[in-house]
Amino acid sequence: MIKKLSARQNEKSLKALMPAVGETVSVQFQVPRKRFTLKLLGFKENGSVILSAPKGSVNTLNLEGARLTATLMAGNRRCAFVSRLLKANPSPYPHWHLAYPETVEYHRVRTHPRIPVNLAVSIDHQDEVQAAKLGMPRILHTQDISLSGISVDASSALGQVGDKYFLTLRFQVNAMDQVILLPAVLRTIENVEPGVMLHGLEFESLEEETQLLITAFVYQQYLSELGYLEDE
Repeated sequence: MIKKLSARQNEKSLKALMPAVGETVSVQFQVPRKRFTLKLLGFKENGSVILSAPKGSVNTLNLEGARLTATLMAGNRRCAFVSRLLKANPSPYPHWHLAYPETVEYHRVRTHPRIPVNLAVSIDHQDEVQAAKLGMPRILHTQDISLSGISVDASSALGQVGDKYFLTLRFQVNAMDQVILLPAVLRTIENVEPGVMLHGLEFESLEEETQLLITAFVYQQYLSELGYLEDE
């Protein structure tokens, strides 16, 4: 049974949704109860869906024929479909063939989803004089992140709305460390509780590589929040 995606679900064919090769796919078997995080290698309409096989010495031959639910992203749509494992092939490289689904249920993810995340961030004012006055750079912590910005809390205001900053952020994408520099502008300041000021910063003028890393990290955290990137 497919995990409920939303109150209102939509259906399309996998070909119409066109998920990208290399997309992360969460595969959940009910009997036996197993979960795997794999990669989409391709698909053939009315044929099969090809996924990478689990790494290591995991014996999956006993799963052939078993029903499963697969979940993955296609653009800004989160998709799920019911299938079964047709064949677990060890050569010429380890891969799986899933039965091609008749339909895929999907729902749109907000363009800029806010994902709760606690990361250390170094923040520095782009104006050196203001940076010196405010005692920057400072190491603070994030509350959430989206494709377009980030929320940071501090004990006092970091400046004025409209001020510009450089944020240095370190995180992992697919278990690989990434350190990026993010130009940002302060959009909001909110006193959420005594001694805690929440600052909403919007990214601006991001380089393409940086934007791709932010996108990968946000969707990785999104899937993790939903439980699709848990270890088996």
